[in-house]
Amino acid sequence: MNGRQCPGTCNAAHRRNGAGTLISGDPVWCRRCQALIRARLLDLDDQAALLAALEGGHRARSGERVSGSRGRPSPAPHVDDLDELLHTLLGWEDAYREHRGLAPRPRRGRFAPTLAGNIAWLAAHLDGLLSFDGAADFGREVLRLHRRLVRHTRGGRSSGRVRMPCPGCDLRSLERDEAGEGIRCRNRRCGRTYTSEEYESRMRGAEGGEAR
Repeated sequence: MNGRQCPGTCNAAHRRNGAGTLISGDPVWCRRCQALIRARLLDLDDQAALLAALEGGHRARSGERVSGSRGRPSPAPHVDDLDELLHTLLGWEDAYREHRGLAPRPRRGRFAPTLAGNIAWLAAHLDGLLSFDGAADFGREVLRLHRRLVRHTRGGRSSGRVRMPCPGCDLRSLERDEAGEGIRCRNRRCGRTYTSEEYESRMRGAEGGEAR
């Protein structure tokens, strides 16, 4: 640990109001957030395929070609989000290849193989990507892109209310966010956020206290 604050959701409450223990990066993201970023990165391929299917084949009708630059906005809903996903991740692959002095990215052709190959390459180099100079921004981009796609594939719905009360205000006002990355309190006077692990740990502690 180098004492640098992890930029992930694990420190959301601490950044907002100084609550909780400050989690350090290892070296940039903590181990738990690294695992989350890896899971979200690998899931992006499936989410993109699902969103493309929900769009009714707009890409198939347009030939699914990958251009070198983003053109004018598409009239098809969510297609621009898929374009942003691909170009953002390709940009990170190019940046890391340049940083490490690696060969330029090969041309992979159509959208689906390009995205799959890009995600596989990023996953294979993820340890380095999560520790080089752009690690904080890279991780944030992966989490942001995943949230956006999941919001579309789930139709904007949250993943549901949480049964137990909020450890902060003791109200039954908790719900999971749409990407399943954490839990937040809908009580405006509280507004606390928890990772799933943090919430479960607090609940186990509370139940242990009641048992005694």
